[in-house]
Amino acid sequence: MGNLHGHRIVIAGAAGDIGQHVSALFSDSGATLHLLDIQDEAITREANAAVPQIASIHCCDTSRRSEVERVADRIGTVDVLIDATGIWPRDDWMAPDWDAAFDRVIDINVRGPINLVRAFLPRMVAQRYGRIVLCGSIAGWTGGLISSPHYVAAKGGIHALVRWFAQLGTPHNVCVNGVAPGPVSTRMTHDAAYDLSKFPLGRIATPQEVAHAMLFLSSPQAGYISGTIVDVNGAVHMR
Repeated sequence: MGNLHGHRIVIAGAAGDIGQHVSALFSDSGATLHLLDIQDEAITREANAAVPQIASIHCCDTSRRSEVERVADRIGTVDVLIDATGIWPRDDWMAPDWDAAFDRVIDINVRGPINLVRAFLPRMVAQRYGRIVLCGSIAGWTGGLISSPHYVAAKGGIHALVRWFAQLGTPHNVCVNGVAPGPVSTRMTHDAAYDLSKFPLGRIATPQEVAHAMLFLSSPQAGYISGTIVDVNGAVHMR
């Protein structure tokens, strides 16, 4: 599973905690990486300073279709697309200015993945090989533990989009899947008040555990898995 020598990988959200661990794992597997993040290129490079085999780094707001298409044209055809972008605001949906927060969450967490797949999927179809992994959430199944409704709606949308994209890609040997993590220990959740007594493992997930699931779904060995959401939630929710 760990041999991706010669594979070209796009990782969106590469400066984030999950994205950094995805980059490290894929680099260790022999892949050549193209890193995207909304952060400045220097920040993404510093966040991945220990990762070799980085072919390019791009500052890209994935919620903007024109930016994604510009970057995709520069990178060209790839074998794997990983989307580790996302925001998780905890705010009051009754607040007068909440509609703006809703729009931003949908732009980044839903429009962004659509823009990425729309840009890279046709190239994968043309070469008759590809792997796409999107990031859902336990919140997309259950309504979340402490998530706001815009995040819940966005992640439920990702789960549906995985199936929609899989219908397009699978007949051309492009497998499209997603992961649905429970809470993950990142900078985004560092001050979240989780009740660990409700977690069977007594802890929340590490970014590495999510990254390993993404690596498997991106491997040649996952060639008969498509349209699937893999739960990485430590049995907090069992479907």
